[in-house]
Amino acid sequence: DFLALRLVNGNDCAGRVEVFYNGTWGSVCSNSMSLLTAATMCKHLGCGDGGGIEADFKYGRGSGPTWLDHIECSEQHSSLWQCQSDPWDPQSCHNRAEETHIVCTGRKEATSPAAFAECPNSTSCSDREKLRVMGGEDECSGRVEMWHQGSWGTICDDAWDTADANVVCRQLGCGSAVSALREAAFGEGTGPIWLEKVHCKGTELSLWDCPAKPLFGQNCDHKEDAAVNCSGYKGLQTRSLLGHVILCLFPLRFHSDRPRRPATGSTRLPVPVILCIILGTLLCLVLAILARQIRRARAQHR
Repeated sequence: DFLALRLVNGNDCAGRVEVFYNGTWGSVCSNSMSLLTAATMCKHLGCGDGGGIEADFKYGRGSGPTWLDHIECSEQHSSLWQCQSDPWDPQSCHNRAEETHIVCTGRKEATSPAAFAECPNSTSCSDREKLRVMGGEDECSGRVEMWHQGSWGTICDDAWDTADANVVCRQLGCGSAVSALREAAFGEGTGPIWLEKVHCKGTELSLWDCPAKPLFGQNCDHKEDAAVNCSGYKGLQTRSLLGHVILCLFPLRFHSDRPRRPATGSTRLPVPVILCIILGTLLCLVLAILARQIRRARAQHR
C-alpha cells in the first residue's frame, strides 16, 4: 500500500501523528524523536519548516497499530519517507503515552481550485498521467517516475524485471517492454524513491495494481533507479503492419526533434528498425519474384 501522513484530533498542522501503511492508519512512537524529525514532518505536511513535540498528549490516544519507532531525520530530508527508522510494526512501543504529538510553526496555504486544474495534481487524473519516463530517447524509454504525495519520485531496481517493465509500458501506451533496466541506466533521478521490490505478474493494467514495498529509510539510492525501454511510440497507437510501414517510411513524424541519447555500447536494435529490415527483405524477395515472372513471360512470347 502507498504511504500517507496526517495529524488527527487537532488541525492540519497540529495533532497526533499517524501514518497509513498496510491498509490501516497507525500511530508513531516518540522514542528518540527529535525536533529535527518533527520539523521534517511539518515540511512533509506543508506546515512550515519548524515544529515542536507536545508532551501533554492533548490530542488523545490512538487505537490502531503503532507502525513506526526510532525515526531519525536529517536537515537534508524534506519528506518523512526519506528518514531512517526501525522496520515497520516494530513491536517496541506498547504504551499509548509514547505516541507522537506535534505542533508545526507554519500553516497550510489555501490553494485555489485553479492550482490543481492540471495533472498530475488533479484528483481526476488517471494512473497513466501519474507515471512517466525521463532521460530517454522519447516518451517510451527512460527512468521510471511516479507521482505520489505531491511530488515525482523514482522506483528502486530491487527485483525489477521484464514483467514490471511490461506493466509500465502498457500503462504509458507504449506497447510491450523490450528491456527492464537497472542501475540508473538513464541517469539518476532526484527527490524521493517511492517504491522497491515491485512484483508485477505482467498482466496488470496499472503499476498501482502490483504488489510492492513502500521504501522507508536508506535501503536504496538513486544509483539504483529503475528504467524501461518499450517497443512502441506514443502517437502511433496502432501496432499493425501498416503502422510499422509508415514508421519506416516517415520516421521523423513520430520522433521528437530534441537530441537523442548517446549510444551506451549496447548492440540491441530497436524493434521498429528490426521490422524495417524484415519488411525491406520481404520487399526485395517480392521484386525478385516479379522480375523472374516477367522474364519468363517474355521468353514464352519469343
